[in-house]
Amino acid sequence: MLVLLGILTGVTLAFLYPESVLWMRPALQPAFAVTMFFVGTLVRPEQVRAFARTPTRALSGLAAQYTIMPLCAWGISLAFSDPVVRTGIVLVGCMPGAMASNVMTVLLRGDLILSVTLTTLATLLSPLLLALWLPLLADTRIEVPVGALVWNAIWMVVLPVAVGIALRALRPALPSGWDRLATGLASLSIVLIILIVVATNRNSLAALGPELGLAMLGLNLAGYALAFGVATGLRWPGVQRRTLVIEIGMQNAGLGSVLALAHLGESGAVPSALYTVLCVVTASFALPLRRRLG
Repeated sequence: MLVLLGILTGVTLAFLYPESVLWMRPALQPAFAVTMFFVGTLVRPEQVRAFARTPTRALSGLAAQYTIMPLCAWGISLAFSDPVVRTGIVLVGCMPGAMASNVMTVLLRGDLILSVTLTTLATLLSPLLLALWLPLLADTRIEVPVGALVWNAIWMVVLPVAVGIALRALRPALPSGWDRLATGLASLSIVLIILIVVATNRNSLAALGPELGLAMLGLNLAGYALAFGVATGLRWPGVQRRTLVIEIGMQNAGLGSVLALAHLGESGAVPSALYTVLCVVTASFALPLRRRLG
């Protein structure tokens, strides 16, 4: 709850005093790439081996994520007339799971290895899935630079994560405190992305905030509900069911914000910024419901 309170306080300050954070915007993409390198180092060799032994569950979860969220986002986007906003909503649905989902999985006593595996696979495959879904679901009234978006996802996400995983495989015993440092830097990066998007889009937020916020909340809750339905239909045990619910509902909208700012314009990044805050809020409320989730 302290983290959530800090985010909400920062968002308020960024909205009221945008100049306090806008000076950091040019460093956003390189900083995100460095952050994803640290995230890659959190993937341990035993987690890779666990996936290799039983890949079916992880692949089923991955298929559910990249089906449920893009299609739900597309359906919700139809409620808006602005083609940039509509494409920004679709972009949220095409993102991989957020690293915060791994933290929430621990708090919900879920399957951490499954969570990390799903996040890593979804992240590494995100350029391919962006190239597949965006041309199909994005608003046709604007030209979406799919190639540029995919390339940015490769150099900001896939390459740094792959290098981080390789480093961890070669040096399993990294210095003491490394995991804590990597987690802290990743969390700080996401918070800064949210603040920069809020500061950049304060006028759009004032105009679209309530309506778009409700839409992003609907997308988030739809992700949770459908993930629960899929896991129940597949007869997954409660621990894995909770894991899939959190993994699908918590999208890496921080990445969506960075890509949208670079290629869709400022208003296209608003859905991602709102989703980032809302999914943390809803996941926090899921803690008391742990038993109901299985």
